[in-house]
Order: sequence, then C-alpha cells, then structure tokens
Amino acid sequence: MLTLSILASIETPNLILREFEAQDSADLASFMTQARYQRYIAHKLKDDDAVADFVRRQVAVQGDAHRRVFHLAAEERISSEVIGDGFLIAHKDNALEMGWGLHPALWSIGFGSEIGRALLGQGFEHLHAKSMWCKIMSKNTASVRLATRIGMKHTSVHPDYPVGQGKLESVDIYSMTAEQYFDLPY
Repeated sequence: MLTLSILASIETPNLILREFEAQDSADLASFMTQARYQRYIAHKLKDDDAVADFVRRQVAVQGDAHRRVFHLAAEERISSEVIGDGFLIAHKDNALEMGWGLHPALWSIGFGSEIGRALLGQGFEHLHAKSMWCKIMSKNTASVRLATRIGMKHTSVHPDYPVGQGKLESVDIYSMTAEQYFDLPY
C-alpha cells in the first residue's frame, strides 16, 4: 500500500502535472462544469462552488501518508493555466486506477496523451505500481484511442457498469503492467 503523502511534479513538453492547489479552482471550473467535459465522466461537478469544494477537500488530504487518491492539475507550461486534470487511485495488490480530463477547447492536439503518459510515469516510477488500469465509457472513442496511444491494452468490457446517479453504461477496461511500461520505447 502507498505511504507517500505528496507527489512530485512531472514536466512534459507542454505541461506540468502537479497536485491540486487551492488557487486552481477557477481554472478547473472553467472546463469541469462544461457539458462536453462531463459527457463521459461519472463524478459531475455542477458549478464553480462544487469545484471549489472538491479542490479544497483534495488539498486538505495531501499531507496524509495513507491516502489512496491523488488528484493532479495539468498546468500549461507557458501560460501557467490549468487546462486538464488527472487522478490516481490506489487499489489492493499495488494496482493503480488512473483517469484524465482536458478542457474541451484543447481536445485533439496532444495534451491528453501528455497527461496520460505523465500519469503512467507517476504510477510506475514514483508510486511503484505493479499495474495500472483505467475504465472508459465505451462511447468515449477519444479516450479509447488515447489509452491505446499511450500503450495500454484492452482487457475487458463491462456492459452494465454503474457510472453514478443510478446510470449503467458499457465500460472498457484498459491496463498495463510495470513490465510493459518499462519496455515501452522512449
């Protein structure tokens, strides 16, 4: 089980992935409350206040050495604006669940892949996960392509997966082992 209280920042060519900070609320709310962003996520935040409360709760637990959930902001390196997010959730057997999101205005230009690769790096290189996986609503073809692009393999389909608010959706599971990660080409 993890015993890390704070994750180090990771820099990609265009982004800095780092733990949430209190001042990230406005940037995060600018996209997290959009219907396009919320289309394929289970945990929908309805307004700026809900996003601010979510960020406050995540920042409050950052010093807990036994926490299982890490939420990261994807900050654009030039503007310092938070344009995306990611999360890592520790499960038993040293497996990490991962997920990502990106401001809809910035879809399809490579930022999502940078977030995904950085999450894999955090999980395997810093948190020493044995495996990582993500669940993607089957209709979310962009995230399916992203998972494949970063090297994850399709492992299963769950046709009636509970995705919140009493809804069931078809969900695809993609995964990668530490061995597969360390064998990826640079």
